[in-house]
Amino acid sequence: DAVDSDFLEAGIGISDAGSGWKMAAVSEPRGTSYEDAKLRYIDVADGMQRGTVVFNSAGAHIPKLAAVCLAALEAFGLPNCLNLYLSGRGLKTSAPPHTDKQDVFVLQTAGSKHWRVFAPPDPSLRPKADPLARGKGNDVLS
Repeated sequence: DAVDSDFLEAGIGISDAGSGWKMAAVSEPRGTSYEDAKLRYIDVADGMQRGTVVFNSAGAHIPKLAAVCLAALEAFGLPNCLNLYLSGRGLKTSAPPHTDKQDVFVLQTAGSKHWRVFAPPDPSLRPKADPLARGKGNDVLS
């Protein structure tokens, strides 16, 4: 419903053997008008067949998710951001191993997934790499 009624941006997580996790566009504008540039539900559904569709800061754009952000603010007393990750059935890997710049609280609402959480990588192995962006962009965690 939010995709059809709002102007939301989404990316699709992609990776290949030579790089870490990157974001690509889920869809491209179909024309020059506002309506032609809007993401459609079919774009999201198609993207979920190719990988994990990511809506960064979804809590700032979708009122029902904003309520979750406000509840988390009340509970933890800390500012927060709600990202939404959608994966289609049968997807073997949602995201390759990577680090995040922020603490992450995961709430899975449907389906099943095998989550693996690791200790941070040893920074002495790649002293020039950003320790909070490992496995993203051109960096590969193995």
